[in-house]
Amino acid sequence: MAYATPDELRRFLREEAFTPDDTATAELLIELAHGVIEEETGQALESSEDTVILDGPTADDSRFQGATGSRRLILPRWPVTAVATVTLTETDEDLVHGPGEGYTWSAAGILHRRRTDWPTHQRAVEVTYTAGYTTIPPGLKRLALRLAAGGWSNPERLTSEALGDHSKGWAADALGMELTAADRRTLGAYRART
Repeated sequence: MAYATPDELRRFLREEAFTPDDTATAELLIELAHGVIEEETGQALESSEDTVILDGPTADDSRFQGATGSRRLILPRWPVTAVATVTLTETDEDLVHGPGEGYTWSAAGILHRRRTDWPTHQRAVEVTYTAGYTTIPPGLKRLALRLAAGGWSNPERLTSEALGDHSKGWAADALGMELTAADRRTLGAYRART
């Protein structure tokens, strides 16, 4: 799933029509904008199923302040929409989901262990889960379109031009796809947990 389509970029730019070459350029710019966004958030934001092997939490881990023991395990990607399997790697035990069972989970990407703590050794828990957005939020789509439009309108990244003795200056950033401080604050809400 793309953050935007070439047709949405065409409308964003208020262009009448795209040629096939324009459409290919638009697809590339949208893909590059997508990469800038995910590089900043540290996670893929589209919905996908992942399998990860996680180190067990420790009670003194700063992510668990206020928690008793180590009953919470944070998944790297969120929002979580499904958890297929949770396996303790040392014993190869598959945990059962449910309030009276082995674990529960939240959309925030937290696995809650029931009646006991998670093991604390490295590579302790294997989880197969689905995380991300099935529909890209409007704010991310707007940001992707703005970044792609920056690459479209000034592909050479010309920053200055003088006519006397003909001088030009170019920006060093990638195609004008530079995030502002406000963009970084917006993307902070989607940042991966480490």
